[in-house]
Amino acid sequence: MQERREEPRVEAEIEVRYRTAQEFLSAYSLNISGGGIFVRTSEPLPLNRAVRLRFMLPGIPHRFEVGGIVVWSNPGSSRSSLPSGMGIKLVDLDPRSKQLLAEFIKAKSIAPGSGKAQ
Repeated sequence: MQERREEPRVEAEIEVRYRTAQEFLSAYSLNISGGGIFVRTSEPLPLNRAVRLRFMLPGIPHRFEVGGIVVWSNPGSSRSSLPSGMGIKLVDLDPRSKQLLAEFIKAKSIAPGSGKAQ
């Protein structure tokens, strides 16, 4: 299977609060890149659903507030080895947030024992 990601991705278990037009929800991420985040949930949203995300990264005193679009979803089942959840493409990161996210990913990907996701 060919890798489709354009940006490096690192493991990051952070609380993510997200809002749809109908509700506010909270879950934890599994990994993050400059272009997207995987959110673990047993009830992923449908594809192409727009969401607003809020999260903080460890060691960075900045609250990220960003729009996203659900680009893939896995409701989970005993037949799948993938965790249940959804991949969300980040669509409107402001320049400061983009820079901080890039620095976080770079630092985490080169740190010993960083758990870098391939």
